[in-house]
Amino acid sequence: ERCPNGVLGERGHIYKYPNADHECRPCHENCTQGCVRCLGPLLRDCLGDALPISRKTPTVIAVMVVGGLFLSCSCVLL
Repeated sequence: ERCPNGVLGERGHIYKYPNADHECRPCHENCTQGCVRCLGPLLRDCLGDALPISRKTPTVIAVMVVGGLFLSCSCVLL
């Protein structure tokens, strides 16, 4: 009749939505309050705020800093 919402799983709470065949399907893992009925497990279909998706910006900045230091030291030694 209804899909379980907020059941505690291995990686946190699990939310599900009923599809057109009345089968319970899981919402996207970053949906913290469930997802919109019948639209699917996409991040844009989340109810409330979704958890932010990790970005690679800090890694890129760290690589650029290390590369810059290496280039600077190479120039000074030459």
